[in-house]
Amino acid sequence: MATRAPVPPPSAASLDTLARRFRLPLADLSTASAHALALLPERWARRFNVLPLTASEQDLLVATADPLDVDCERTLGFATGRQIRLALAEADDIARAIDDAYGTDPGPRDTDPLLEVQHLDREAEAAPPSPSSEDASSSITALVDELLAGGIAARASDIHIEPEEQGIAIRHRVDGVLAHARTLPRSVGPALVSRIKIISGLDIADRLRPQDGRARVAINGVAVDLRVSTLPASHGEKVVVRVLDGRSTVSTLDGMGFNGDELDRLERLLQSREGLILVTGPTGSGKTTTLYAALRRLKERGVNIVTVEDPIEYRLPGIVQVQVNEKAGLTFATALRSIMRQDPDVVLIGEIRDRETAEIAIQASLTGHLVLSTLHTNDAPSAVTRLIDIGVASYKIATAVKGVLAQRLVRRICSACSDAASQREGCAECGGTGFHGRLALVEVLIASPEFERRVAAGESTERIASAARDDGMRSLWQSGMVHASAERTTVEEVLRVASPDQPARAVSEAAPLRLTHAAAPEFQGDAFILRDDLDATSARRRPRRRSLPGMTKIEVGTVDVFVVHPLAAGWRVLALQRARDTRCPGAWEPVHGHIEPGEEPEDAAVREVREETGLSIDALYIVRVQPFYLRKVRAVELAIVFAAFVNAPGDIVLGTEHQAAEWLSVDEALARFAFPAERASLREIAELLAAGDAGPVDDVMRVF
Repeated sequence: MATRAPVPPPSAASLDTLARRFRLPLADLSTASAHALALLPERWARRFNVLPLTASEQDLLVATADPLDVDCERTLGFATGRQIRLALAEADDIARAIDDAYGTDPGPRDTDPLLEVQHLDREAEAAPPSPSSEDASSSITALVDELLAGGIAARASDIHIEPEEQGIAIRHRVDGVLAHARTLPRSVGPALVSRIKIISGLDIADRLRPQDGRARVAINGVAVDLRVSTLPASHGEKVVVRVLDGRSTVSTLDGMGFNGDELDRLERLLQSREGLILVTGPTGSGKTTTLYAALRRLKERGVNIVTVEDPIEYRLPGIVQVQVNEKAGLTFATALRSIMRQDPDVVLIGEIRDRETAEIAIQASLTGHLVLSTLHTNDAPSAVTRLIDIGVASYKIATAVKGVLAQRLVRRICSACSDAASQREGCAECGGTGFHGRLALVEVLIASPEFERRVAAGESTERIASAARDDGMRSLWQSGMVHASAERTTVEEVLRVASPDQPARAVSEAAPLRLTHAAAPEFQGDAFILRDDLDATSARRRPRRRSLPGMTKIEVGTVDVFVVHPLAAGWRVLALQRARDTRCPGAWEPVHGHIEPGEEPEDAAVREVREETGLSIDALYIVRVQPFYLRKVRAVELAIVFAAFVNAPGDIVLGTEHQAAEWLSVDEALARFAFPAERASLREIAELLAAGDAGPVDDVMRVF
């Protein structure tokens, strides 16, 4: 097959002619931007003698002397994840500009880390590439290396490679939040997945079943472990790479970001010589990190520590770690039986998943061993209910459990850009997000005599939680608000992972209170302080007051109700226009109103719809909680957002607060509503309830 003769370097006289022939612009080499240079590694610029000039989210403009170099265009598209546009310049001018932009040393640079895959035996198993495929194989290898290096450099805990209709989306989870990083052409998808499978020891021929594997790479000589998971999807195989980088992992309890008194309570738990300590929370809430930090603290005693994990995430020097292998018959339960004959002082169980494991763990804790493990529950008191559901007797739980730690992670305000006017505007250190790193919100339940009595008696979770609160347990919400008041995080971040407490957390069950507009609590230090409009009985139960700077009140006091008439031709959404003598005169809004004292939010929603429109609701759904700041009273107020469906709406009977009403399409309502939060809520309603119900979560969202 004949090869294409390269285009000779154009002279200044012929450059204009070449540009007209290929309909390309002439390049201005002085316009090379730092953003464009950062996108294209130096090795590619020198290999193809091109200079990146400008970049957008979709395109990269590069200067070249050879507009027919298709391999260059394709490779740069792989490397940058953007459509390549060309501009013409003389080859010598481009070479000099590359030296000026990148420096005169063509060797490896610190900004372009090289990854070395350590699975050399797995590499050898792959068939050697044919001469015709060597360039493509080299490009894919370099692309995978660059994707991994870029994710690790961005502090990503997970790298998502997701095939979509328009391309391959690369997303990074940084500090718990998933963000789009780049998009690659769809054509690279199969080769990209195959390369990742090779380095992680997976079957490249099996594209129909999920697979899990591991890999180890080196970034500038530092080893980083990777956990790889593949999943067949509609547009191809999705890959998620979990980055287990020991350099970025918190190694001590002090570094986890616990509040001072929370750390003291956790230290008290770790002083136990026997018993069961549990850490609960959803996936990604830092349970394993906390347990590893606790093991490092316990190791200082000079004790024998053995762990049983699936998988082992980090290697801990001086600690025996056992990897579960169910195919070989090494389960949590069988491993624990053998470990008990190894004279352990402390045992870590990666997760209690079944009755057999739970029974052995509790038996070990009752025979002189300190046992640490995890459970998936929403809060600390629910761990007791979970163990009972598994099949453990309540009297054994009461005797064995010494404490439970429930945990969530929120993003920490970036210290580099948190000063004065620049606060949370972002900087290079935090990637423009305003956050860098994470800290922990925790409930630390310590088993008290009253806790043990209530657990043994089989009392409800709320009664067990009440005993824990009486003994000083702070809720996740309260823990987060202490962090927010100290400006280590924000109220929005706390709301992202924790729900505001009900007043029952601040008073005894003999006088339960609803968190309403008229009886809203103030957060002071480590407790909710009930305001003075409550009765004397409740006031006598107030905890000790503390003053906090800044924001002191969190109130749940209003409802927003989006009234929808679902027609076959499309939804009609009710919009109300504020009267001239009210707040926001002339603004369009959904039904909005206050929750009355002692009233449930859903009852308030029904009442407000009836009072403001005269309509009756056929179906009601809870959608979200929307916070907003009331500057005049220095409070954050929370509105419960509902979607109300009316099948046969009658005439609208407006209340005194509104002067007009219209039934609008969803798009018209989005354009009409005054506040962005209202538009966001309507979009969420349209997405969740488009089919007439909420699908798999209908039983959670539906009120009636």
